[in-house]
Amino acid sequence: MSKNMKSISPARIVGALLNTLASVAPKWAARIAFYLFGLPRRKRPKPVEEGFLATSDLHFEVIDGKKIAVYHWGFRGPVVLLAHGWESQAGRWRKVAPLLVQAGFQVIAADAPAHGRSAGRRFTMLKYADVLRALLQRYGPVDAIIGHSVGGAASIWAMGTISPALRPKRAVILASFSALQTIMDSARKSTGACDTLMAALDRHIEKVTGARIEHYSLARIAEKLGEVEALLIHDRHDRVTDVRESEILHRAWPGSRLLATEGYGHGLTAPQVVDTVLEFVYQDVIC
Repeated sequence: MSKNMKSISPARIVGALLNTLASVAPKWAARIAFYLFGLPRRKRPKPVEEGFLATSDLHFEVIDGKKIAVYHWGFRGPVVLLAHGWESQAGRWRKVAPLLVQAGFQVIAADAPAHGRSAGRRFTMLKYADVLRALLQRYGPVDAIIGHSVGGAASIWAMGTISPALRPKRAVILASFSALQTIMDSARKSTGACDTLMAALDRHIEKVTGARIEHYSLARIAEKLGEVEALLIHDRHDRVTDVRESEILHRAWPGSRLLATEGYGHGLTAPQVVDTVLEFVYQDVIC
């Protein structure tokens, strides 16, 4: 195999195949692309995460016909809802949840569809938002919601599509994006998808969800969330999602705060970030 062949990524190979198919059968190419773009790898929790999850009260709720794993810590005090990111699971909150419980909160976290212990094979941000909206309705009004990456985006969408009376008082959005178009652009870049394929995919998204991709703007939703006090945190050197995405959200979200960090990456699990998140959530709560 030549060096050039070795340097071609699997995503580029898939993109080339889909481009070829799109030239003769764009609808089929779009259906396959939509399916493939929503297939997360289901990663096992690390031992330390498994130990943390074992301390919870775990139960399963059926939401939109899928069994969703819901973890509960503490059973008194204000509720904080946690939403992890792509190819992660609720164990990622092991540094945050215990401290919230110690401070007098009860914590709810869920494995997103097709993640962790939750059922499903395919994932979309909209399906995740449906899960979070159902949890906000069941446990709300919650005091705060904390979402990382696509979990932050799903949190914004859920808040924007629920009764204002059930919106949390505060939201912490970590390393999220401002529109689903951003994800589409990233997928296009990584796969080398052609215009024909992307146009067909946009039409397929409209067929499946009822709207074209441009409709799914988190910034537009954020404009209507002025009553939710928001803290946006994003690292300036995030290699997954550009910090400019949170800058867009910040400009759109009335009264929001933006903290741009240095050297904490996309995960934002550094102690300094955790301390800032907790300080924000602790406001007005007597420990």
